[in-house]
Amino acid sequence: MLRLIIGLLFVSGPAFAADFVRAPGVAFLGANTAAGALVWIHGTYGRDEAGPPEPPDFVSRMTADGMDLWCLNRDRDADSIFGGAKALTAGVRQLRDQGYRRIVVAGHSRGAWIGLTVLAHPGLADAVVAFSPAAHGTREERRAQAMRDWSELWAITGPAARVVLVQLSGDAWDPDPPRRLTMARARLGHHLLSIFWPTEPVGHGGVYEPAFDQRFGAEIAAFVR
Repeated sequence: MLRLIIGLLFVSGPAFAADFVRAPGVAFLGANTAAGALVWIHGTYGRDEAGPPEPPDFVSRMTADGMDLWCLNRDRDADSIFGGAKALTAGVRQLRDQGYRRIVVAGHSRGAWIGLTVLAHPGLADAVVAFSPAAHGTREERRAQAMRDWSELWAITGPAARVVLVQLSGDAWDPDPPRRLTMARARLGHHLLSIFWPTEPVGHGGVYEPAFDQRFGAEIAAFVR
């Protein structure tokens, strides 16, 4: 099923989707001047929140290096992987058409999972940074399906862009951390930078802690360059 869904994404419209937008309040250089474009994809956020959280410090690090920031914003009540992947594919194609010479896709949780779907389109993105990718919740009965979908995600991955896979300990949304890492490493080889269970930070939202960027931000930024 996932192969069919991703295959349908090769058909895209002529303009940006309404939810693929330039980040407000962030300096914008344009395709001819910027070092590239960073596409940020937030995770699912709670009904008691007005909107998605502000991006983690890593995103500010990349914009400080001259990357234009674009965001893929999704409705929490209509947040399908297919819909997000379709909007991402169309948006990144438009960034290529604008002339951005380097495109990095980064996301957290469900946003990270959606970000990884761009790997089915060789050459579309230069790198993907996946912070704690998740799409199946935490219920025990969903773990087997989560692993099947994770396996299929890598099966449809084309010739590798660079990928950063961040897995933090104490993450209930990661059903089998060592096995997920093994699958990604088998497909990507030296194109993969794994940050696996550091001593800190921990938990599904650990990337939002300043300590994460302090410890790993420079390494990740250098890898995706």
